Amino acid sequence: MSRVEARARLAVASACVLSFGNSLFSRGWPRDDRWLILEHPLLRAGLPGARELLTSGYVQPLLGAQTPIHEWRPVLSLTFLLQRLTTGFAPFPFHAVNLTLHVLSALLVHEALRRRLGGRAATAGALLFAVLPVHAETVAYLTSRSELLGLLCVLGAWLLLGAPERPRARRLAAGAGAYLAGCLSKEHVLLFPLFLLMSDWTFCAVMPWHARRRAIYLSLLAATALVLLGRGLVLPSLACGGVPYFGGVPLLPRLLTLAKFWSWHYVRPAVTGVGLCSDYARPFFPDSTLYDLPAWAGLLGLIALVSFSVRSFLKREPWGFWLLGPCLFLLPTSHLLMPLDTLGAQRFLYLPSLALAAGAGALFLRAETRAPRAARAALGAVLVWLGARAALRAADWQDDVSYYRAAAACNPVSAKARSGLGAALLREGRNDEGEREILAASDLDPGLYDAAFNLARLSWGRGDRAQASKNLARARALRPDEPDALVLQALLDESEGRPAAAAAALARALRVRPHDAVARYNHARMLALLGQKRQAAVELKEFLRLAPDDADAPVARRWLAELER
Repeated sequence: MSRVEARARLAVASACVLSFGNSLFSRGWPRDDRWLILEHPLLRAGLPGARELLTSGYVQPLLGAQTPIHEWRPVLSLTFLLQRLTTGFAPFPFHAVNLTLHVLSALLVHEALRRRLGGRAATAGALLFAVLPVHAETVAYLTSRSELLGLLCVLGAWLLLGAPERPRARRLAAGAGAYLAGCLSKEHVLLFPLFLLMSDWTFCAVMPWHARRRAIYLSLLAATALVLLGRGLVLPSLACGGVPYFGGVPLLPRLLTLAKFWSWHYVRPAVTGVGLCSDYARPFFPDSTLYDLPAWAGLLGLIALVSFSVRSFLKREPWGFWLLGPCLFLLPTSHLLMPLDTLGAQRFLYLPSLALAAGAGALFLRAETRAPRAARAALGAVLVWLGARAALRAADWQDDVSYYRAAAACNPVSAKARSGLGAALLREGRNDEGEREILAASDLDPGLYDAAFNLARLSWGRGDRAQASKNLARARALRPDEPDALVLQALLDESEGRPAAAAAALARALRVRPHDAVARYNHARMLALLGQKRQAAVELKEFLRLAPDDADAPVARRWLAELER
């Protein structure tokens, strides 16, 4: 490695740390980080829960077997498990790993661009990639580690397998292994073989059946088959992204809405660093009508850009590849291949922003040949602006309250954001503020389960059983089989002297969510009250397996010893 190249890599790594280093001091568990990491029963179980963690759906242990979200990400789950086993649930190490993965990603972007565009363009493009504010959601949001791992595996496999010469056996195995690991971290990596095919055609003028490339594509095909087989064994269906956001919306209005959304909430924030948002819940972005002129402009512009890119790609012009290739990885979250439960998310731009990095690098190289000082000054100004925006955006993830305040600020009509803010305030003991936010959420969406349940839980904590029962009835009318509501129902039944009804509610909760440690513990209590000591002991053992570090674990161990005498 030359001294110039070493300095370039150091600059890229430093840009990552300067832009997102403040995420290391985050102390909360916003949004999905709380239930997918901190409160995940199989992660809390440690090694005893490892087999189930890696051989079950990503969200099934938390949402139950009936959840419409069908994802299998064992490599991602394994990284969380290894951290839980080595550093516990301290936030700093989790954020340090995410930041390190972003640094490695930016360095791989630099290397990938260097091989295709040259050193100067690669440095400019990688520096831009390092500081993009739209990456804050990927770096600071722990469960977005799937995006970081996906990019690392895609670029790692590309660097290993994208060279024109026939790869040696070790290189081939490493490339296929990187691809396999990526597929087991995030589903969009399954499109890598198509990305590689486009790269081979553009830069090497070869196709998959060429003698030099045949072994590569056969190994990727074998890895793909393994992933699909695993998904078929673990999940109810190969792919499902939840309750469709566009359920019942005709195709043309859907395309118009997507084109307008992508223009305003993907392209604009990626290029300018403004318009950053993490909550697009309805009715924030209304569906476009056939008379929505900005939507038509966005759709026609998108069609023109895709047409130009396809024509350039067929002519083996590099710009066709750079425009189309990275954006392939947006397809699984575009609502075009499969339904999704959200309109979009800026973390989905992490891998596709490789296209923006390549474009920025090429433009900088052209400008530098004409006006070197002006080009460098302009690049520096852009990097400072975007880096500052990135640091400010990363601060939104410093704790639960900050995150939900930012989400509610960018989407004031999001009942979920207001309800989440209320719940976060309740966890901090700010009950009056929390209640106001939850009531506001309920006003925005009377059909929001979270708001009704949190009001019931708040009333229960205050000792107001009548109001708790009223709010809980409203919550259960919305979701009759929600385990948390069933647990609270059991506590109400117990307080009214009905242990049999409480035990029945808890058994029902455990049928939906077998890994619910709280339900297990309370079920053991109810069974013991009913004189069913053997069954109570079974429930206590399962509770201790799922939550060995729980505050009630010492009491549970002593109680279990008494039951087994």
